Amino acid sequence: MSERVSEAPLEHQPTAGRAWTDGSVPFVAAVLATYALVGLCAGWVWHELWQPAEGVVVQHEWYATGAGLREDFSGTGLYVLIATGAGLALGVLFAILGGVRPVVTLVACIIGSALAGWLMLTMGQWLGPADPQGAAKSLDDGATLPSALRVSGLSPLFAFTLGTLGALALVFTVFQGNSPERRFDEEPRG
Repeated sequence: MSERVSEAPLEHQPTAGRAWTDGSVPFVAAVLATYALVGLCAGWVWHELWQPAEGVVVQHEWYATGAGLREDFSGTGLYVLIATGAGLALGVLFAILGGVRPVVTLVACIIGSALAGWLMLTMGQWLGPADPQGAAKSLDDGATLPSALRVSGLSPLFAFTLGTLGALALVFTVFQGNSPERRFDEEPRG
């Protein structure tokens, strides 16, 4: 009789790490590496598409011209547009590839998209012109300097993650499939 109890089906036996032994670790590594690479490439694209505005130095302070204020918004707008599009594309890709493990896919994509957004911002700003306020301290009045590539505010920094979450939600909702992960209604009640 004791042999019969120990031969319970594997799917009903509690296992702490079964989700990580079914190929999830390589999948998560691939998701994170892909998001990192795309984040770096998106930062380069953001830098290439953005056009810096000119500003003028007055009493060792840099002041943007009227066009400079518009360009400041265009840097943020381009960041949001590129990050959201890349997040949507990667979200659809990984929702399809990791559909049998939706929770693992969701967690990996959230972490990966946050990493990609940070890398995109870092790469774009690194490639872009330096902060004109620092350079203006050593220049004479009337000198012109380009504006720096930056993002205004905190909310645009979540564009990559929001694009990814939107794609995951759409694919997981529209294309519901069978998942080997345990659902909440199948949890043992005791």
